[in-house]
Parts: sequence; C-alpha cells; structure tokens
Amino acid sequence: MLKENIIEIKKSLFRISDVLELCSVYIFCFFLNTLFEYIKTLDLESYILKEFLNKFTTYQKLIVLLFTFIVIVFHYQMLHRKKTEIFCKKLVGDTIFNITIRYIFDCLMILIFIYLLSSLVNIYFNFNLINNLYLVGIFFVYIIISAREVQKYENF
Repeated sequence: MLKENIIEIKKSLFRISDVLELCSVYIFCFFLNTLFEYIKTLDLESYILKEFLNKFTTYQKLIVLLFTFIVIVFHYQMLHRKKTEIFCKKLVGDTIFNITIRYIFDCLMILIFIYLLSSLVNIYFNFNLINNLYLVGIFFVYIIISAREVQKYENF
C-alpha cells in the first residue's frame, strides 16, 4: 500500500515545495476572508477606525477576488516550470489525459484540505461559511482553466 502511494507521488506533477506553495496561497486567501469576517464582529469605540475598517469590509468580496489572482499566477508558473516534465512523462508512455486528471485531483485535494481547515476555524469563531464556499468555487474554476494548460505542453 505504501509503495503504491509512493509511486503515485512520483507520477504527480507536484513536489513537496509545490504543495507547500499552493497550500500557503490558499491559506492566504481563506485567511483574508476570515480576517474580514473578524473585522465585522469587532465592536470598536473609535469612530475613525471603525469607518476605516468598514470601507474594507464593504468591498470584501472584491478584495478577496483580487487576491485570488495570486492562485492563477501560481498555477501558471508551476505549469510553466513543469513543461519539460510533462513532455517527458508523455514520452515514457503516460497520457496527457492521465497527467491532467492527476493534476486536477492533486489541486482539488489540497483545496479541500485547506477549505476544511478554514471551515473549522470559521465554525470555531462562529463566522460566516458562505464566503469560503465562494472561494472554493472560484478556485475550482481556476484549477479547471489551469488544467487546460497541461495540454499545451504536450508537444513541447
């Protein structure tokens, strides 16, 4: 069983550093969302600070959406670094379809893990979970779009 898992890891495009980078990018976006939820619950006595923070919470979804573009940049850079590896995998008999499916599966597993972790934090602090679901939907779309990039490196 362990040997099969090691073989699957070797087939993956992700290395430990890639997984950690992707986790940190997802955590950053989910943490930003949680931070905005926390700001909404603050009962501040300072009117100036309260109005200043209110300006940010008004545009919470837009700000978080803009920061999700970091994920797009990560996926693009990671696939660009892996174009030779994708081509070599194809040369040794792997198919682009299998590479793409493994890439999507790996991204979704990381996303689900970070989402569950973020949801536990939000449940603990009794924050809104709907915004996290929006992020999961956005990241899912990014993953599907970036998976199409794998096919571009077929004939490197």
